[in-house]
This record gives sequence, structure tokens and C-alpha cells, in this order.
Amino acid sequence: MRHLLATTVLSSTALVALSVPTFAQDGDPVEDVIVVTTSPLGVSLDEAVGFVDVVDQDHIEEHLSGSIADTIAHEPGVSTTFFGPAASRPVIRGLGADRVRILVNGVDSIDASSNSPDHAVASEALEAERVEILRGPAAIAYGGGAIGGVVNVIDGRIPEGPVDGVVDGRLYAQTTSVDEGENLAGRVRFGAGNFVFNFDGVYRDGDDYEIPGFAESEIARLLEEAEGDHDDDHDDDHDHEDEEEAYGTVENSRYRFETFSGGMSWIGENGFFGVSYKTTEANYGVPGHHHHHEEDEHDDDHDDDHDDDHEDDHDDEHGEEEELVSIDLEQTRYDIRGEMRNLGGTFDRVKFAAGFGDYEHTEFEGDETGTIFSNEGWEVRVEGGLAEREFQGGVLDGAAGLQVSSRDFAAIGEEAFVPASVTDEWGAFLLQRWDQGQWGLEGGLRYGSHDVETASITRDFETISASGSVFFRPADNAFVSVTLAHAERAPTDVELFAEGPHIATNSFEVGDANLDTESALSLELSARFRRGDWTFEGAIFTAEYDGFIEAFATGEEEDELPVFEYRQEDASLSGFEGRITGPVYAGDGWVVNSELTAEYVNGELDGGGNLPRIPPLTLSGGLELELTDHAFGVDVTWADVQDEVSEFENKTQSYVLVDAGWTYSGLADHGLRFILQGRNLTDEEARVHASFLKDQLPLPGRNVRAAVIFDF
Repeated sequence: MRHLLATTVLSSTALVALSVPTFAQDGDPVEDVIVVTTSPLGVSLDEAVGFVDVVDQDHIEEHLSGSIADTIAHEPGVSTTFFGPAASRPVIRGLGADRVRILVNGVDSIDASSNSPDHAVASEALEAERVEILRGPAAIAYGGGAIGGVVNVIDGRIPEGPVDGVVDGRLYAQTTSVDEGENLAGRVRFGAGNFVFNFDGVYRDGDDYEIPGFAESEIARLLEEAEGDHDDDHDDDHDHEDEEEAYGTVENSRYRFETFSGGMSWIGENGFFGVSYKTTEANYGVPGHHHHHEEDEHDDDHDDDHDDDHEDDHDDEHGEEEELVSIDLEQTRYDIRGEMRNLGGTFDRVKFAAGFGDYEHTEFEGDETGTIFSNEGWEVRVEGGLAEREFQGGVLDGAAGLQVSSRDFAAIGEEAFVPASVTDEWGAFLLQRWDQGQWGLEGGLRYGSHDVETASITRDFETISASGSVFFRPADNAFVSVTLAHAERAPTDVELFAEGPHIATNSFEVGDANLDTESALSLELSARFRRGDWTFEGAIFTAEYDGFIEAFATGEEEDELPVFEYRQEDASLSGFEGRITGPVYAGDGWVVNSELTAEYVNGELDGGGNLPRIPPLTLSGGLELELTDHAFGVDVTWADVQDEVSEFENKTQSYVLVDAGWTYSGLADHGLRFILQGRNLTDEEARVHASFLKDQLPLPGRNVRAAVIFDF
């Protein structure tokens, strides 16, 4: 039934996209142009090939939810690996980890978040002035690590323009009831001649968050009972007590993040040059996991109950020594960025960016040091924009660039499941766009070199990616594009050399040093059009993967953990995403705006079976009443059951989330704005299928959020 529904929606979306002329009107108002800076071509959002999102600061603050990934997870085609409020990475069209690059001002975030889902991204949502999201082929200029897409956090630490007045800034304060959380953020920017200085900081803190029921899913509890985990009365009583303690809150989901940065720029008429410094410190619990000490004198009882993922400090009273796991994170980062415009030569503009990061986090088992992860790295990126020129009745534009990076990664400790390695990469790319007015062409080509070296082995890879698009403007305020792309990705150090227990994924992972490059052939149809105040944007996509790299279950056990081996299988991904927004009613001084979004991904192995952690069909809709200085909104999100699962993966139940909120901007002249929201008002149990911890970690329960923003 759901396949039929998906096919129907896909067909309907395609028909809408192809019938754009009947919806567009001459003379419709044109909004302010939003430039997609992540694209080396610097095209506007309305003219970008593929489905691209630009999420501004106000939107981030209105949807703020834990990490940067959770904050943007409501965007069409975007989900999250949800590992609690501290550690999550974005998932785009069913792809995550090293297939989605997280950038900070165009260069890598230089952390360890792609190595394991319990490792936090070293970038906070409240740091962002905007977030740009590129999906699929649109991210070709960023290499194989972006085969699924790019999330670029633009934080303004290095100012690119003069200050509006002598000094400006922004203060943000928030409290949340579900975790007794506090968020504070501030930014101040001031100028002195041609120089502009920027200072900002973010503080985020919260306790264990509340949930409407058991932390462990009903499916997981039933499976444990069926497997005979409760063999005697002692175990029955013991596990019952554990369930009682795992009810109503997610233990060890507390978090605290602190960041501070300072930057300065020289601003000229035709460009800028700037530097910045940033520190990040965090301490957060890793929910859903405990460590057992080998010296436990009750080893037999420990073995019997090992599969219970929700034992806590109460177990110490029963003789078992189990410790909660927490992570202490530190990163120091330096950045240099600049741009030169109107050069008058072959390259009319040049942008460059360099990031240098020293990252380390320590995993603690109670008070004892467990495993230490470190990542020292740098990345340099240079882009040159070719001067526009007339060609064959149209305008030819282009860009070329070079990207070089190095990453020295090490893990020391008993759970160092991957050896120390040095990864060196470089890539060169060329993009060209020819625009004739009614239609045009865009193409890209990238060559990359990728070397991974350990103490015992070195693997070298070469990748070639290419894309070609044809776009049309069938009417005013309408843009349709079709993109065919071939992308290649080199395997990561984890995929190549993993060997050992990976507690975050509750598995024993085994890499394959003989893995080859992964390649994908994709086709995407995207469309945007506007009629008056109504807008539509959407995309249909399909991708065929040759040698898709994934950790597949073997059915064996090692160290009492299921064994997962990295290997390559041919696979396919297909789906759609879309959004429609516009006013449904307007009265005297008030208007009711609406938004409807939909997304669907289907991931299958060519040999039979499904890819793991693929998000289900999801629909969301919202209404907002704007009345002078007040805005009242209601949003409803429905996620379908996901039972198209991989081997040894549990299905995820359907859920409906209801949110409501009020925003007051009556003191905007004084720079004040207030937000009051109720989230998950029905206290629904909801689990994110893309999460490794979906069976141990539901989304937060009913939550009241209040925030105040002050601009000066």
C-alpha cells in the first residue's frame, strides 16, 4: 500500500513540476535574492540546480532543538541520527556518517563525529547565522564525503562586511521544561576604520530529559522476553526494577556545551580578509550504554543480564559494577578566510578558506578514563570564479577550485575499535554554467586523491565525479532542472580498518582493508515555482550504487556483541521531498499562512533486502495566524511505520507529533522578540528510525520552551 502511495505522490509531483506554466503568473512579486554561498557559482536560491535550502537565523531560533542536526531535521529530506540532545549528525535522503559533509564556513568541522554516532559535532546551532543544505548532486564540488549532501554552517565569526552602525549584536536566552535546560548565546560586532571585530559565545546545559514511557521500545522488550532474558525469579525482579527506573526519563542524557570565539576582518571595497579563533568544551552523557568491569565478582549474574541495555546505578546495590558513560570534549580551532572581487582577469573573483583544528574527547566510565579520541587536522580550499562572458547567445559562467586536507586521527583505550591513521586528501574541480534565458546547462567535474595510512598498511584511492544538468524557466518565477551525476567515494578509516567492540552501535565491527571505491549514478528532477505568495519546491531522485559500503550483520557474536562486517553490495536509493507554503486566508490586518512538507526514501540491496536506518515516509503540516505583532502556530508531523528494515533491525512504529507556539514581535523597534512553544503536546512516544539507539532512546516528551531574543 505504501509503495502505491509513494508512486502516486511521485507521479503527482512530477506532473506538477512539468505543468509549472499553468501555475505561474507574469508580474508576481520577486523576493529578496538569497545567494547560495556554498555553491562555487554563487547562484541565487531560486536559480540553484537541485533541491537546496537556506535556513536563516530566525528560522533556526524558532526550531532550535538540541544539536545542529536535530534543529534542521524538519527540513524536507533531512533527518537525524538522534543520539540524544548532545550527539547527532544530519541524515540526507537516507544517507549519513561520511556520506554527508558538515562544513563550517565552507571547510570541514574537523571533529570525530563521522567516526561514531555518539561523537558530537563541534558546531552549535546558535552559532549559525544561516545553514545551507545541499542534497545529492548539488554537492559535487565537495568530494566523495559529500556523496549524500552538504550541511554548511555559516557562523559569521569572520565578518565579510561592515557593521551596521558603530556596534551591533544579538542576545538569546531560552529555557526548556523537558530537561530543565538553559540556552544562552550572545554576539557583539563593532568596527574601527576598515576593521571589523566579532565576539560570540554559546552556553547550553540540560539534565536527563523526560519521556512518556519506557526508554526501551516495546518491540525490544518483547524480543528480550522471547529470547529468555528473564529465566529466574531474581532476574524477573531485577529487570522489573530496571524497567521502573528506565521509565519517564532517559538516564544519562544530560549535557553541557560551552563555546567562545573571536574574529576580525579587514573589509575593503572589493573584498575582505579575516582570521578567527574558537574554543569548544562539552561534557555529556552517552545514554543507552553502560560499561561492566572485568573484576566484577558477580560475573555469572553479569553475563546473564548483559543484554539489558538499561541497567543503571541501582545495579551497584545488587553487586554489579556498572558505570555510566560520559564524554569530555575539547576543540581549539583557527580559521582564515578571504575573498577578492572584480579582479578583471580570467578569474574575476577568488575565495579562500583554511581551517586548523585540534580536537580531543575522552570517554569516561564513571570516574575512570576509558578511551581517548583525538583528531588533529586542517583543510584549505581555494575557489576562483571565472569572469562571465557571452557564448552562443547566452552567458557562460564558471568556477574552478582546489581543496587539500589532512587528518591525523587516533583512538587510545580498551574500546579503540579503529587504529590510528592519517588521511590525506586533495581534489580539484571545475564547474560551468551556460544560461540562455529560457533554458541552460550546468556541468561539473571533480578529481580527487584519498590516502589512508596506518602503522601497518596504506591504501590509496582516486575518485572521479561528474554531473550534468539542464534547466528550464517555463514561465516567470519558475525553475525546473534535471541532473544526471556520477559520484565516487573512497572508503573511510573505520570502514577499512575497524576491528573491535563499538559500544555506541552495540556491535563488534570488522573492517575490510580491501574495500574499493563506492560509486553512484543518480538522476534528479527538481522544481521551484511561485504564484503570488504561494511557493512550491520539490525533487524526485533515484541513485544506483555500485559497491555501496555498509556494516552488514553476520549473525555471529564476539565479546557478547553481534558481529558486523563492512563489505560492498550493489544498492539503490530513490524517493522524493517537497514543500508548499502560502496563505490560505487573509483578513483585515491578519493572515493565515500554511506549510505542507513530504519526504520519502526507499533503500534496497540489489541482491535482496533493505538498507538499514532508512527514514520512513513523513508528512508535516502547519498553520500560522499572523495578527499585527502576534503569530500563533500549530504544526503536526506524521511519520509512517518503518517495517522495510534490514536483517537484525527492528521496525519502528508510526507516530504523530503536535507542536504549538506563539511569537511576539511588538517590541521589534526595541530589538525584542519572544517565543513560547509547546512541543509534543500529546506526549507521544516517537522514535527516529535513522538512530542507532532508536530502541533505547525515544524523542523527548511534552516540552514547554520559552525564549527571548534581543537585537541591538
